[in-house]
Amino acid sequence: MVKRVCFISLTLLLTLMTPHSTQACGGFFCSNVPMNQAAERILFTKRNDGKITTHVQIQFSGSKTDFAWILPVPSVPELGISHNSVFQQLQFATQPTFQLEWEESDCEFLPPPIFRNFDDGVLEAAAGGDVEVIAEERIGPYDTAIITSTDPTAMTEWLVNNGYQLDALGADLLRPYTDMGMYFIALRLAPDSDVGDLQPISMTYEAQNPMIPIKLTAIAAEPNMGVQVWILGQDRAIPENYLHVEINEAAIDWLNFGSNYDQVLTDAADEAGGQAFTTEYAGKSSIMADRIYRPGQYDNLGLLSSRTDPVSFLEGLLILGFPRDAQMQSLIRRNITIPQRVWDEGVLQVIYRGDRERYEEAKKDSVTFQATVERSFYNNLEAYREYLGDVQFDPVAFISDIDNIIVTPLTEAQALFADHPYLTRLYTTLSANEMTVDPTFAFNPDLLEVSNIHTAKAKYECAHSDSTQPEDVVVLITLNDGRQLRVKPPFFGIPNPEPLPLPIFANAAFSPLAAARIERMALSGSSTVIRGLTPVSPDFDKSGKVDFDDFVAFAAAFGKRDPNFDLSGDGNVDFRDFLVFVQNFE
Repeated sequence: MVKRVCFISLTLLLTLMTPHSTQACGGFFCSNVPMNQAAERILFTKRNDGKITTHVQIQFSGSKTDFAWILPVPSVPELGISHNSVFQQLQFATQPTFQLEWEESDCEFLPPPIFRNFDDGVLEAAAGGDVEVIAEERIGPYDTAIITSTDPTAMTEWLVNNGYQLDALGADLLRPYTDMGMYFIALRLAPDSDVGDLQPISMTYEAQNPMIPIKLTAIAAEPNMGVQVWILGQDRAIPENYLHVEINEAAIDWLNFGSNYDQVLTDAADEAGGQAFTTEYAGKSSIMADRIYRPGQYDNLGLLSSRTDPVSFLEGLLILGFPRDAQMQSLIRRNITIPQRVWDEGVLQVIYRGDRERYEEAKKDSVTFQATVERSFYNNLEAYREYLGDVQFDPVAFISDIDNIIVTPLTEAQALFADHPYLTRLYTTLSANEMTVDPTFAFNPDLLEVSNIHTAKAKYECAHSDSTQPEDVVVLITLNDGRQLRVKPPFFGIPNPEPLPLPIFANAAFSPLAAARIERMALSGSSTVIRGLTPVSPDFDKSGKVDFDDFVAFAAAFGKRDPNFDLSGDGNVDFRDFLVFVQNFE
């Protein structure tokens, strides 16, 4: 059996997401709101009392017995639970977008296009050999332990002996953290919890600045694994020991709304040596106002305590607008168990209309069958009313669970945004061989805000104003810094007759590089630029067009380090520059 372990789960394929509503389903057991599932997502808060509060989304696929989650922190933490809605709303509010503003064109028939569809108490500290157990407690669905040791071997043995499946995590990986005297948070699912009960964890601890123990992740990291970080504080957050990159917007697929953004960012980070973040949003945290929790939103929850009928109770929850997600589904399963009579009789009649043969055939696929029954039962309890005679339901206990698991985490998370005025969103991708340094973050009060909304102007250009042939049309895109590029639009149902590997640039300020700027950020003032975009134009003789005379000049410089002919900005005049030149040759 393959064992798995989550080490601050670092796994962020950044995708352009649109929040989908599950309201049309009419119940809590519908398709979940789309989540950024292939990514590590963390919210750090640099608190005014000098502590750090961290929310981490824990992602895991596997069996309950295979789950363990280990995280080093610099001081003894206070643990709590968070909620997936925190990360959903952060994603929706700060997601980078790429939008074209279309201008009038002489082309007669073409509209602006859309090219792609789209409670145990805390125990007293106890010694366990060379491992000190600071605390053990039940937090939400987890049994947790806070431990410390200067001996990584003893630490590993303690974790294994206490039922934590460590997979490839061993003493060598733990040693850098035990040498620093760090504490370790260890989580595993409580006996009455399952993988479906997983929810984000929160922790508050004393630390100077946020840090991600990325080195522990290298043992199970996917190539170019995304790391998404939001940081709340008084000022803009910066990567302290990683470089910073700004993406080259000329490399973005504007016609498809930046669908290649993740690849551009990955390439930009690689150009910076593999260890670099980009800032996707930096500005007022008020962008999150009332997104996670609105004052008074669930004040009427207590009124449901008199609803001893589970059908009426769930109707009340729907009216109150609680999140329709895996955490709510888990609470519903826990508090309203499906009676055996429903499985034996109700499902046969309600779902399969008395067709015993279909019913028995469906039961052979136990996973699909269970999901089908749960969706049908919990979304329409009224249909099963005659089979609910032996259902056990305590509305007061259910309300208590909702308050502890959903309402309290949401209200506490929302308060963080009210108390800390500045929000920064940072992103990178890392492969295992790049996870050699744990990224730390600091703050710079002098830096400008960064918008997550990117725009450019676009217009059609035609060979003739009365042309109606798609092959005669190109799109001229003008970036905000004045650079222009021409691209062939892939019209619906019409193949591109001459697909272009790179855009054709219409003016001088061009570079095919993914990073427009690589820099080292400082705690104050401006950054130190390591590399920017080249201002070199392929029109070397300034004649107004790229022609044979320019080719002769370029050929003479080929193979040299001549900045006057370095079209790619990498310091050399080589084949990469030749590709740029050819695409601009007239």
